[in-house]
Amino acid sequence: MKLLGPIAAALLLLAAAAGVARADRVKEGNVIATFDGGIAPKSLPRSGVAPVSVEIKSSFAAADGSDPPPQLRKISIGINRQGRLFSRGLPTCRVGRIQPSTIGAAKKICGGAIVGHGRVGVRVNLPNQKPFDFNGPLLAFNAKPHNGKRRILAQVYGLRPPSAFVLTFRIRRKGGTYGTVIETNLPKSARDWAYVTRFEMTLRRTYSWRGKMRSYLSAGCPAPAGFPAAIYPFARGKFAFADGTRATPEVTGNCTVR
Repeated sequence: MKLLGPIAAALLLLAAAAGVARADRVKEGNVIATFDGGIAPKSLPRSGVAPVSVEIKSSFAAADGSDPPPQLRKISIGINRQGRLFSRGLPTCRVGRIQPSTIGAAKKICGGAIVGHGRVGVRVNLPNQKPFDFNGPLLAFNAKPHNGKRRILAQVYGLRPPSAFVLTFRIRRKGGTYGTVIETNLPKSARDWAYVTRFEMTLRRTYSWRGKMRSYLSAGCPAPAGFPAAIYPFARGKFAFADGTRATPEVTGNCTVR
């Protein structure tokens, strides 16, 4: 991952050895946002890349304890630009095939396009009812590009009450430290009742294409010569809420040279 220079790298390596890499917790307005994540395995080649999984964890709460909490409207997650995403030759899935659908049915319909999994927690606020929790598993599918942008479909299904919705993440490349950005908006159909309190997603997929094994995500550990490890800016979350509040937590990552 991109480093700050030999001297800064040395200092950061000492910090890594002390276990500095950790989740970020920020308070903005009435929102408390926690953000965490990383890659696995952490042992990676100094030169070139190897298959990895990328995990993102986030949670949201009201600073004053109000119920329901502020409504999350937009999720934008930037991943360090040295990470590589490859989807050529991977099957794709369409929203209409998995919405509505149970997790089991979605696996049967679009199993070849699965690129990850996770969980979503929602505080449900319906008229004339007390708010209650909705927790459901998430499946992530590779989707056909739209307007030249690659996409991920994150299908969420809950049993109590039985319900399902799909978050469509757009994937874009940009300059700077966080060169791969995935972002989505809360569907308009869910804005009258859904208040996201937790979002977790792990992306990982290996597959065969043109006689070679491919990985949906790859990364390396380009620590400076002579150093066995590195610490780097792993990811930055940008979360926008219905009341105009914006929270931007960041999390560092670390790796060791294989």
